[in-house]
Amino acid sequence: MKRFAHHTALSMREAERLLKGYEGKARVNAGGTDLLGAMRDRITDDYPEAVIDLKGIEGLDYIKKDKTGLKIGALAKLRDLAKSQTVKEEYPLIAEAAHSVASPQVRNMATIGGNLAQEVRCWYYRYPRQIGGPIVCLRKGGKICSALAGDNRYHSIFGAAALEENPCASHCPAHADIPGYLDRVRKGDLKAAARMLMEYNPIPAITGRVCPVFCEPECNRREFDDAVAIHCIERGVGDYALERAGDFFLPPAKETGKRVAVVGSGPAGLAAAFYLRRNGHGVTLYERLPEAGGMLRFSIPPFRLPKDVVRKQIQALEGMGIRFEVGVDVGTDPSLADLRLRFDAIVVAAGTWRSLKLGVAGVDSEGVLYALEYLKKINSGEKPALGKRVIVIGGGSVAVDAARCARRLGADEVHLVCLECRDLTSKDRMLALDSEILEAEEEGIIIHGSLGIKEILTKNGKAVGLETMACLSVRETDGSFNPQYDTTCTALSLAAESIIIAIGQAAGPGLSALEESEPLFVGGDMVSGPSTVIEAVASGRAAALRVDRSFGAKEPSKATQGAEWDFADPSFEEIPRLRLEELPPLQRLLSIEKEDMPSPGEDQIAMEAKRCFNCGCLAVGPSDIAVALVALDARIITTKRSLPAQVFFRASATSSTVLERDELIKEVRIPKPPFGSRQRYDKFTLRKPIDFGIVSVASMLTIEDNICKDARLVLGAVAPEPLRARNAEEILKGRTIDEKIAKEAGEAAAAGALPLAMNDYKVEITKVLVKRAVLGSSCVGFGPSTCSYPDGRNRKT
Repeated sequence: MKRFAHHTALSMREAERLLKGYEGKARVNAGGTDLLGAMRDRITDDYPEAVIDLKGIEGLDYIKKDKTGLKIGALAKLRDLAKSQTVKEEYPLIAEAAHSVASPQVRNMATIGGNLAQEVRCWYYRYPRQIGGPIVCLRKGGKICSALAGDNRYHSIFGAAALEENPCASHCPAHADIPGYLDRVRKGDLKAAARMLMEYNPIPAITGRVCPVFCEPECNRREFDDAVAIHCIERGVGDYALERAGDFFLPPAKETGKRVAVVGSGPAGLAAAFYLRRNGHGVTLYERLPEAGGMLRFSIPPFRLPKDVVRKQIQALEGMGIRFEVGVDVGTDPSLADLRLRFDAIVVAAGTWRSLKLGVAGVDSEGVLYALEYLKKINSGEKPALGKRVIVIGGGSVAVDAARCARRLGADEVHLVCLECRDLTSKDRMLALDSEILEAEEEGIIIHGSLGIKEILTKNGKAVGLETMACLSVRETDGSFNPQYDTTCTALSLAAESIIIAIGQAAGPGLSALEESEPLFVGGDMVSGPSTVIEAVASGRAAALRVDRSFGAKEPSKATQGAEWDFADPSFEEIPRLRLEELPPLQRLLSIEKEDMPSPGEDQIAMEAKRCFNCGCLAVGPSDIAVALVALDARIITTKRSLPAQVFFRASATSSTVLERDELIKEVRIPKPPFGSRQRYDKFTLRKPIDFGIVSVASMLTIEDNICKDARLVLGAVAPEPLRARNAEEILKGRTIDEKIAKEAGEAAAAGALPLAMNDYKVEITKVLVKRAVLGSSCVGFGPSTCSYPDGRNRKT
């Protein structure tokens, strides 16, 4: 073993102090049956700097009964729990569970606190570092649960403990619950998928076409083959919602009486308007252009984003009761002061519509265009005459769009000149997306990287070409923009009939320097500068939340304590990634209006959604005592809080409990069992001296005259945490216990199981154990006064 400091704490306060002092780099030893072996095998990289021994703390090994129930100190030994006459007579479930753990030698050392806080028994997680290096499973910082596609004989049959934050969702600017809505798509429930997605993004039919897919590069499926085609699924779900707008874009059920003005109808403005209206506010959206949609309508070329899609989106929002006022230049007429008099709040999301000017000679010549004005003309139905030879200056998405439009408008030769380099691995890489650059090159656009503009050449007042100079670097090491040039010579001269400048944009002068203060709220590109559509959506949603808070709305509630389990449904199928059939380059150039790529069908996105691993850890809860405590409705008392057992054992992909690093278990409290209740612990293992159950069932049934008045059935070793079999409990209540009812309960307990490739046998064992628990608790088949223990002992009922 590696060296570590060792401290013997003499009180819980001292143990807490030591834990905090090591800032999460110390571990606690309460029994020694689990921790030291894990350290010896170095199963994780975070080897502790110190071990704090709690066994020296006096007075924490008690087992005592009072008028409220049973209290067990954290250092009580499992041996003592199994032998205690009080526990055996009144809380036999605890005695049986403790007796089922491991071997007598282990029970002599193991404490109840240690048992509740132990690590999972998954062999991938436990794989010793000494044997060929560690297996970096999901729980140890890897990308995938190794059991998903590996040996999963003893793993969960009810889903996986989810990651606290999925990499795909965490890298989405809107933080959409991507695994969640993909799961609904996989199950064929597109309505639920659309509702879930629209909690974060109300325009998925648009973002599914133009989003730069921040999520896919982080997809854990890439560790196996190809990332899930999330953008294709998003587009399919978005089209589904837009085609059924009446189901998703509904007026609010209740009006608040508050009125909000939204300035700008681009993606940020549309998102803000959607969430504000959904929350019951009256919303009027102002747009200075003749049609709503902002950059979606007038900046993105129609072959990437058909204008019919934008119009349908606007119509859907109008159906919610959002008013659109177009051709209104807010800031001039009306002024913001005018709007303040008429509205309770104003959201300004006017976007960045002012093109940045290029400060070189010849920039004001005939034939020089700025990309935003040029794209606006195209999206208005015009076809600007550019000639056969065109140069576009800029390296971002707008520049690439402008170049691709020029090819579709008849230019034979289109050159794109930019400061950035074509090497997409460099810090000075082009800002356009890889896919955009590839599509541009497929369409014959010639890219010249690492060049600055020296001069625009003119003849008789008309631009005829340009001269460039080498750009030595674009950004400093910290990412700040600071281009450096070699001005001693001309690097490249190009001739052209038209030159389009696309070097960036800014907010208009009338609304460019606003500071947010109630009732004025700012969103979109005015906050961040030019951004992607999905980033603007996220900003608009955030602005709407700030408005709601200013109206006194409460923060969205977190999951309540005691909420039902919700495990991730694991999925592993070897399915090729969905690839939509994009038009060949020559066909794409035939039309500026026709969309380059068709939308996927519902069957296609359902199949692609099956490729999502629904990332989570499939290891099962390791503690037998935990299963019994949930059945007994116990509480865990820690140095920080008091928690219901079900909440305490809420599993994540990195932990089997909700214990924090500097939090210790102090006591377990079990309420008095209901009068007439009967308790059992049934456990199936491969061999007797083992503390790893294949399936276990903790049961507490309240029975009068062989009729079940109440039931608590908890399954162990079949899920990441102890699992209440509520369907089975409901079947038993009010029924006479017999073979038929017990079998029904067993079937219900196993309903909803999601067995993996190698562990479907656990489903049948679950059914049998539940049936056995029910019959044993009712004493059917036994005498009227005794029921059988798993080891053959008898007890009075």
